[in-house]
Amino acid sequence: MILIGSPGSGKSTMSRELARILNLKLYHLDNLFWSPGWIMASREEQIEITKELIQEDEWMIDGNYNGTLDLRLERADFVVLFDLPRWLCMIRIFKRMIQYRNQQRPDFNAGTERFNWEFIKYVWAFRKSKRPAIYEKISQYPEKNVVLLKKRRDVDVFLQKIRVEQHDFRAI
Repeated sequence: MILIGSPGSGKSTMSRELARILNLKLYHLDNLFWSPGWIMASREEQIEITKELIQEDEWMIDGNYNGTLDLRLERADFVVLFDLPRWLCMIRIFKRMIQYRNQQRPDFNAGTERFNWEFIKYVWAFRKSKRPAIYEKISQYPEKNVVLLKKRRDVDVFLQKIRVEQHDFRAI
């Protein structure tokens, strides 16, 4: 299972809940692709890390990283795509910045949370600059089970279905 979408859309929060409910091993790409001191793994390292993860029988991977998305899509049986409004993602980003100010988030290995205009601009432009490529890549895998979450209500309904169906989530 992979979870993809804009920063601030709720991927990490939902992935922790899904991993608990479904008893799946969870990997946060932000945690694996970044080292302390805000050092990002090279593209080659990201590919190697991803290839290792997807060799397991069951897994859940939270994160975008377009350079490894095809690898994950090829092996994933289930895709959760967050396409929530950018204003909501922005609110959540600011909330997260306050919540983790001068602290490290549990799903992010780079260092303490910090305010960064470049990141804010990235989140604001995500739907226009990144979303089309994500939709295009997903469309190349028509056999995949894809759940599209466009509103907060969609997220709530999906989580409730997972709680009820637990062992047969692929049928959702």
